[in-house]
Amino acid sequence: MPPPLTPGAAILAATIARRFYVDGGTKSEIADEMGLSRFKVARLLEQSVREGIVRFEIATPNSFNSELSETLRKRFGLRRVIVIDVPDEERTPAGIRQAVGRGAAAVLSDLVTETDVLGIGWGRTLSAMSLELTEIARCLVVQMGGMVGSITENSLELVRKISEVGGGQAYPLFVPLIVQNAQTAQSLATQPGVAAAMKLFDSITVAAVAVGSWDPPDSQMMASLPVHERDELTRKGVAAEVLSTLILHDGTVLPDLQDRSMATGIDVLRGIPELVLIAGGQSKAEAVRAVIRAGLGTTLVTDNSMAELLRQM
Repeated sequence: MPPPLTPGAAILAATIARRFYVDGGTKSEIADEMGLSRFKVARLLEQSVREGIVRFEIATPNSFNSELSETLRKRFGLRRVIVIDVPDEERTPAGIRQAVGRGAAAVLSDLVTETDVLGIGWGRTLSAMSLELTEIARCLVVQMGGMVGSITENSLELVRKISEVGGGQAYPLFVPLIVQNAQTAQSLATQPGVAAAMKLFDSITVAAVAVGSWDPPDSQMMASLPVHERDELTRKGVAAEVLSTLILHDGTVLPDLQDRSMATGIDVLRGIPELVLIAGGQSKAEAVRAVIRAGLGTTLVTDNSMAELLRQM
């Protein structure tokens, strides 16, 4: 490491730093102006940062927790993590969904291009996301699973809202998520509208999906199943679900519902180049960890209450 700058050299370094960082001069231009070598200009710029002559301040958007985001990104090996700080007074289920939905809308607007095929799951946080979405590239929008949830919060309504924002063609699935048996699923899959949507599953390049928690229970799909079936799956150790893919705590995928499901399966999910997991609240921390252990997700959008728990796991 070079010795500390003398007072005279520090003044020169400050002058060079202003020309470089404020005025936008290149190192070659500054060297020519001051009769110095380009190497010396570069060295003085480095020392001006090291000795505090130049100080950088990174301004992050309000509510974005960059420290927690980077910690979780490194811990779980994800491409990106977006942690939204939700103030204590707003930390209700509805408040968390709105905040995380707003963050997810921003991420999706940035990620999606006109050449993408956008896959959409369902969930209350995704419904909140659709209300916050003000712009998105014109692209194909595909419903990744049949309907579950309330009239206003199902995947059919989500696909409609998102395609309206971007103006792209929508491919809905007018079928239930889980049907009675495999034969019914196979029959429904041959219907023209259903077949058109399902044919695009392998072409999905960006997808936004919610994470449902089974332990503790916080899942629309879980609530939609008959009690006896729900109890049996819980006894088998289901921790989470994405669409209708059931996942145990250790990340093992349970195939019990796959032959009756009108949704993308685990192989399709794992093959999507950009899979955005969207979930908030402490109750879903274990579910999110299980989903990541299953090899799902390139991006996670969540809130600080869940992120703090994930950091401790």
